[in-house]
Amino acid sequence: MANTDQGRPTKAQRKEQARVEREQIQRKQASRSRNRNIGIVVAVIVVAAVVGLVVLLGGNGTDNPTPTAAGPTLPPPETLAGIMKAQPWPNNTEQLPARLAELNLPQLSDVAGALHHHIELYVYVDGQPVVVPANIGLSTQAASPLHTHDDTGLVHVESADPNFAPVLGQFMDVWGLYFTKDCLGDQCNQGNSQVRVYENGQQYTGDPTLMPLTDLTAVVITYGTPAQLPDPMPSSFPSAG
Repeated sequence: MANTDQGRPTKAQRKEQARVEREQIQRKQASRSRNRNIGIVVAVIVVAAVVGLVVLLGGNGTDNPTPTAAGPTLPPPETLAGIMKAQPWPNNTEQLPARLAELNLPQLSDVAGALHHHIELYVYVDGQPVVVPANIGLSTQAASPLHTHDDTGLVHVESADPNFAPVLGQFMDVWGLYFTKDCLGDQCNQGNSQVRVYENGQQYTGDPTLMPLTDLTAVVITYGTPAQLPDPMPSSFPSAG
């Protein structure tokens, strides 16, 4: 449920809300684990059937490669209102309505049946962790389906459109933090210092702005040298507790 700058809950209420949300996430993780095991069995059967069909038809598939799905078209970040480069990077909600008008995101909704996903986001610059602040995407004037409630790095996707498939660049645009495949804020690729993005511990090799925000994943955005990468690298969504 979205919290705005007015009528904020008490510390005890926020703690209870966080506990309830973590329990919900834990149940979702357990269900996903069961479904994953079933999915593996089904996938093995399907792959075997496909291989058999390809052999039977004598085709190898190389002449007709499967096209890759295109992500959403993102606006150039420098054109967005209130875009931040130099640190510090607060939640930056003053010009949030103007940014949301450019991003064409679905409406925020937390009713039953709406899409509700969670991503744990970590940000590092030159080996130092950067706080992902509370209430990104939430203000008294506007609310985004991509937002945070607290400063733990837990990103909520609460969309009235159940088919919404958000990408990392959309969340960064909601935050109003300059982010491209080459730059994070005012830090841009130079020599061994590079922008690198990881999903569940694996480096994402495509355009990081178009990396899908998949439910219950750990996403790490880093800028710096290989020696400045977090060790250990967060490799899974943190267990609820």
